[in-house]
Formats: sequence, C-alpha cells, structure tokens
Amino acid sequence: MANAAGDTSRDWSFAALIWGAAEGFLFFIVPDVLISWVALRHGLKAAVIVSLLAAVGAGIGGAAMYGWSARNPVAALNTVAAVPAVSTPMIVNASVAMDREGWFAAALKGPITSTPYKVYALLAPSRGATVWGFALGALPIRLPRFLLAAVAFAVIRWLAQGRIDARWLITGFTAWWVLFYVWFWVAHPG
Repeated sequence: MANAAGDTSRDWSFAALIWGAAEGFLFFIVPDVLISWVALRHGLKAAVIVSLLAAVGAGIGGAAMYGWSARNPVAALNTVAAVPAVSTPMIVNASVAMDREGWFAAALKGPITSTPYKVYALLAPSRGATVWGFALGALPIRLPRFLLAAVAFAVIRWLAQGRIDARWLITGFTAWWVLFYVWFWVAHPG
C-alpha cells in the first residue's frame, strides 16, 4: 500500500505544483480542490505531498506576480483587481494591513480574511519584501491551510470507508466545492 500511495503522489505532484503556481499568480480556484481530491481518493500521505508541492508552487506563482508588479505595478494591479472574488477594497485592506503589520504578518492572515496570496504578491515589492523572502514565505503562509484541507478530507475518507459508496462520496465532494465557490463568489464579488 505504501508504494501505491507513493505512485499516486507522483501522479499528482506536477499538477499540484502547477496549480499552486497558477493560483499564486492569477488563477482563482484554490489548490485545496486538488488536495482534497487526492486526500479523498488516495489518503493523507499523498495529500500531504501534494500540499507541500502546491505551497512550493504558490511561492513560484507569487514570485512571478512579485516580479510583474515590480516591473509594471499598474498593469499588475489592474489585472489582479479583475480576478474573480478580488476587489479594490480587498486590495486596499491588504495594503493597510501590510503597512501596519508588515508583509509577512499580513499575508499570514490572508486565509482568515479570504485575501488571495496573489494580492500580497502584488503589493510585496512596495512593502519591503524581497522576491526570495516572499517566495519562501509561501510555505508558512500557504501550507497550513493546504494541510488542513488534506487532513479534513483524509478524515472524511476514513469515516466513509465501507460505509458510503464511492459514487456518493464523489458526488458530495463535487457538491461541496460547487457550493463553496457559489457562496465565495457571492460573498466576495470582484
């Protein structure tokens, strides 16, 4: 079984890295979707691996956004402001928090405030963060929430084994994420 988990994690590793990078830059669906799928289908070990890779990817995507913002802040700002569920007030609030608390402390609170990592990446060049510091900061900033999704869905997998047909589990998974995004986009119009 350990080899199967290792093979599965390799199968999803590239996808997690790319998804994390894309969401750290401009993509608007969080890697938690992939992480929770892997946890539900393949267990905690595989989900932890893809969580780590998604966080590394977020660092890459955040560094790319940082670089774009450093070179062309107006174009980067306008593009990020056009991403679904990102708004000008959200960007302003993140900016104020970064001025008040520093970029790292403000970005750590991003998951609690529903502020995407890309917003902090956009603002980081003007807030004293180095590109390497910001990219490496993705691990402590993004990884805890990714691991929370991994653990939550691994527990659901464990509880459902032998009790719930896999088709119903996948239906519930799909319904959860569809309802989550309907709520999120209504609650956070961009």
